[in-house]
Amino acid sequence: MAVATAAVMMPSADAAASTLGAAAAQSGRYFGTAIAAGRLGDSTYSTIAAREFNMVTAENEMKPDATEPQRGQFN
Repeated sequence: MAVATAAVMMPSADAAASTLGAAAAQSGRYFGTAIAAGRLGDSTYSTIAAREFNMVTAENEMKPDATEPQRGQFN
């Protein structure tokens, strides 16, 4: 039953986009990810992220404990 359901839900080859970001764009949406700054130096990781996503946000670098480690003291 699960196999039959999955086959019915699969988009046709004509409707399928080549990347996750392109598939989201077909319906007017963004498809993004959070990336840690330390991962940007990994070429495999950054190549996949650039290919698949059309929106990126900082992972933990922009959280309050990272930007203001002590009250009134900002990084």
